[in-house]
Amino acid sequence: HFMESPGEAALFEHRGPLWEWYAKAGFSCDFLHYGSPAERLVACVPHDRRVILVHDCCITQRDIDLVMGHFTAPVWWCLCPRSNRYISGLEPPVELLRRNRLNICLGTDSLASNDRLSVFEEMRMFPGIPLPELLAWAARGGAQALGMEDEFGEIAPGRRCGLTVVSGLDYDTLCLTPASQIRRVL
Repeated sequence: HFMESPGEAALFEHRGPLWEWYAKAGFSCDFLHYGSPAERLVACVPHDRRVILVHDCCITQRDIDLVMGHFTAPVWWCLCPRSNRYISGLEPPVELLRRNRLNICLGTDSLASNDRLSVFEEMRMFPGIPLPELLAWAARGGAQALGMEDEFGEIAPGRRCGLTVVSGLDYDTLCLTPASQIRRVL
């Protein structure tokens, strides 16, 4: 989980609800000297390690620049908008991620913060994003983020895949609508 809430950044500034919780529990945070979650990440994780940063609701351009300037291996920005809506009401800065041409994939988090583990339901949270881009985030992006792109993520010889039909699209914009549905074919 990375930059899921404003409290993560505030913790590094010795303030906010996480800081107060740690202090009340008597825990010391020996990692706060890094200055921010992004600075801690780049200081602690080797540049050639593949990472998946989940949630990303509170990232800034500075965070993106720090992270992308450090890693030579793929960095995946995994969005779980239904979980975020349940936990904090925050939304990830999708346009910032898209402008930076970052690797985006979709996740569901867990049943602790989501009533469905459906990537399609996560896709529905981005009504203005064209379906081909959403499908890339959901299928190929997810497979690549997990290092399983040789087996999953697209329809190709030698790959295991399922087929679904998405109906109820806005065919002018190729975007999902409130009436959009998915049905598994294979």
